[in-house]
Amino acid sequence: MPSVLVSTEIVIGTLLVLAVVVLATTYLRRRYIAKGLPLTLCGLRQSDGDRWRLGLIRFGDNALEWYSLGGVSVRAKHRWLRQRMLLQAPDRLRGDESIPLLPDASRVPCTDGDSDFELALQGPAYTALRSWQEAAPPGYNVNVA
Repeated sequence: MPSVLVSTEIVIGTLLVLAVVVLATTYLRRRYIAKGLPLTLCGLRQSDGDRWRLGLIRFGDNALEWYSLGGVSVRAKHRWLRQRMLLQAPDRLRGDESIPLLPDASRVPCTDGDSDFELALQGPAYTALRSWQEAAPPGYNVNVA
């Protein structure tokens, strides 16, 4: 009986350590991706028939970067330049398209010169995206005499 108890304790201890490692990795990855810049939850769909993929978007000085929500990679899967990015009018996601982690999200059709894609954002995140896209980056096109 003691060997079964010890084996159970080892299994439970290993599972707890694994859970802590996964949570710590997720937290550290998110902190590294943010790097002090605004970051928000976002859905991405690259063509009309595709399903929505959840991720994080980061508003950089010159580009919008999309990171997959899962995984350990700290590199952006997609990067769109501010100057080339065109946003169209948003519309609400239909009931069959709803995204569980993004209630009341709106679909925003976007173009980046070469590709068309859609972002799913909640109201405040859409407002932030629109403001970011329309504003000039810090120090951009400034002439000091």
